[in-house]
Parts: sequence; structure tokens; C-alpha cells
Amino acid sequence: MSHLCAIQVEDYAYKRITGTGGIGSGMFFVLEQDHTLGRNESRLGELLPFKDYCKQHIILHYIAALLGAPGRFEVHPVGKVGDDAIGMSLLEQMQQVGMDTEHVKVMPGSSTLFSVCFQYPDKTGGNITTGNSASAGVTANDIDEYFAAVTTVGKEIVLSVPEVPLAARIRLLELGRKRTSLNVASLLSGEVAAFREQGGFALTDLLSVNIDEAEKISGVAVTATSKATVIEQCVQVLKSENPSIAVLITDGADGVYAFRGDTSFHRPTYRVTAVSTAGAGDAFLAGTICGLCCGLPLYGNAEETDLPDAIALGNLLAAFSVTSPDTIHPGANAANLKLFSEQMGADKWFAPLFRNAGASQEI
Repeated sequence: MSHLCAIQVEDYAYKRITGTGGIGSGMFFVLEQDHTLGRNESRLGELLPFKDYCKQHIILHYIAALLGAPGRFEVHPVGKVGDDAIGMSLLEQMQQVGMDTEHVKVMPGSSTLFSVCFQYPDKTGGNITTGNSASAGVTANDIDEYFAAVTTVGKEIVLSVPEVPLAARIRLLELGRKRTSLNVASLLSGEVAAFREQGGFALTDLLSVNIDEAEKISGVAVTATSKATVIEQCVQVLKSENPSIAVLITDGADGVYAFRGDTSFHRPTYRVTAVSTAGAGDAFLAGTICGLCCGLPLYGNAEETDLPDAIALGNLLAAFSVTSPDTIHPGANAANLKLFSEQMGADKWFAPLFRNAGASQEI
């Protein structure tokens, strides 16, 4: 089986990830004109035949595909889908890549989560997601039921991401903290206040946000001259809630800003021609998690080591992901990521991860 290799040791640093978040699909529109869609504006757009997926599915798909689930690494989504064709198709896709879907429940009478994604001509964009889908029915009890069935305690990661209610996501982080798991989270701009009030930041070890979400956390508006202030204030707010939190702030083509303790780090992106940027942030987080599982440090100095860091792997996977119009690149596997690293001129740096990658299949 093609998979990423651990660095300098045989086994991964973590053996299992449990996630909760949205499971669903959607459709893509490319809007005419570049200006931001107005509150009362109607605009024409081209409906595209692209495949869209939701956050938990995107992140866990990449992790399962790259770490060799289920044989070498366990991937356990917790969520809900509707009893419709979309839900059944998504369950099958998750199982095919090696996820254990025992705790993804099918909800009679409910529809599967659905998003309408829109892109501007410059490839940026956003989405509108249903709030009354099966995913909205995920509860803290679902999280409790999952962990009641887990009999082993080991090196594990819990992943708390949007598109299910905050109560379930906070419960996952609470139980992750009790189990000494690595708690990883992301959130939406509109959830910042509630996430903070419910103790989400204090329960999170690694938080991944984009610059818009950092703006909401900081309370400072992003302008051409204020970005550095936004990032600094965001980090200060988070450290006041949790001094040990590690923060990743993605900023599109400007790369990733990372902070932990009193240290900070910036890594630029890989330059590629983007077909679609939708899902790039989720791919980045998935690649970073894979790097941590392989034993890489979160970030480091490329000039001082022959090994990459986890953020570099996240950037590589994000760059690979945007070469596909779908939010999950259909050719995502270790062999194709190896080939992509060669195309980026980074193959020597990433070579230790790709010792068992094999030949590329589709790219």
C-alpha cells in the first residue's frame, strides 16, 4: 500500500484520529465580475460540474489516503448523513478510502448537508451551507457514544471542525483533553464569540484559521496596512485564553503564519496555477496533521535541516489540491504527492516521507 513514511522511526507518532464536522456535498458557480457579491445583488454565474465536499470529509479523506488507512492508521469520523442518495454515496466514498464509518449515522427523514459554492473570476470565493441538514443533528451524546466504544488509549488526535453544532465539537475537545489527545480545531468567522465563550480556545492544542477568521478573533479590521496588526492581535487573544496553543493562520497566496509560545514562523506557498482554491485550507490542515503523524516538527528552518516540517507538507498538499476543480483532489495519494513534489523542485527535501510512495497513478 502506498503511504507516507514516518521519519527516522517505524511507526507514526499518532495512530488514530477521531473527527467531527460536516459530511455533505454541494455545487459550484463561477460568478461573473470580480466585485464582492452584494446583500441585495443578483448575478449570473456558470454552474460547473465540480464535486464539493464538507470539511470533516475533506480533511479525513486526505489523512486516510496518505497515511494508509485502515491498515497503518485509523480514521474515525463521527457525524450524520440523510437517508438520501447523496448520503449513501458519501458513506461509500469514505469507506473506500479506508475510514471507519461505524459512527456516521443515517438519519431517516433528514437530508444530507449541502453547500452552494461560488467563485469569482480570480478563483477566490465562498459558500452557503444548509443549517437544517442531518449534520445539524450531531450532539454531544454522539461523541460520548463513540468514546464509550473505544477501549484503547494511545497516541491519538481529535479533530473538531465546523458544520456540526458547537456543543458536539466542544464535547469532542473536552474528552480529547481528558484522554491527553492532540486537540486540533478550526472554526468559522461567525462562531468566534461562541467558541470562545464555551472554552473552545482553551481546549485546543492546534488551531487553524484563515485571515478572515483571524480578523474576527482579533477584533481588528483587515486593511492593506493592518494585516500584521490583525495577526499579532489574534495571537495575543488566543494566548490569553490558552498560553500553550499553537496557531496557524493561512492567508492565501501570502502563505502561512505559525505561532507557538514566543516563537513565530512564516512559510510561503508553492506557486501553482490554481483551478480552484475551494478546500485548500482543509487540505493544508490535513497535510499538516499528516506531517505531525510522520514525526515532523510543526515548523522549522529549512536551511538548518534536511527534513521538512509539518507546515511545509500542509502547503504541499494545499498546492496539490488547488490543481483540481474538486474540493477533494481525486488523485490524492502518496505516489502522486511525491510526483508533485518533484514538479515543485522539493523532492529531495520531502524524500524521507516518500520511501514507500511507489509509482504515480493519476495527477
